[in-house]
Amino acid sequence: MFTLAGVGTFLIRMSVISLVGRGVTVSPPVEATLRLIAPAVLAAIVADTLVLDGDGLNTEWTWFVAGAVAAGVSWRWRSAGATMVAGMATLWLLLAVF
Repeated sequence: MFTLAGVGTFLIRMSVISLVGRGVTVSPPVEATLRLIAPAVLAAIVADTLVLDGDGLNTEWTWFVAGAVAAGVSWRWRSAGATMVAGMATLWLLLAVF
C-alpha cells in the first residue's frame, strides 16, 4: 500500500515537472499558492507536535517555551534554519536543566 502511494505521488510530481520543463507556464495565483504549501505543511506538523502527545494533550511546558522562542526567531529573522536551530536548542537546554 505504501509503495503504491509513493509511486502515485512520484508520478503526479513528475507530470508537473515535465510540463514545466516543456515550457508550460503557471499562472501567478497558482504559483503564489504553491509557494505557501511547504510553510503550511511545516506549521501543521509543528502545531500537531506541540499540542498532541500520543493519544492526549501535551502538558510539557518546555515544548511551549521552545515553540515561543522559535516563533519569535521566525518573526524577527524570517529564516527557517535559524528558527529550527533556536527552537531545538531551547528545547534541549530546557530539558537538560529541568
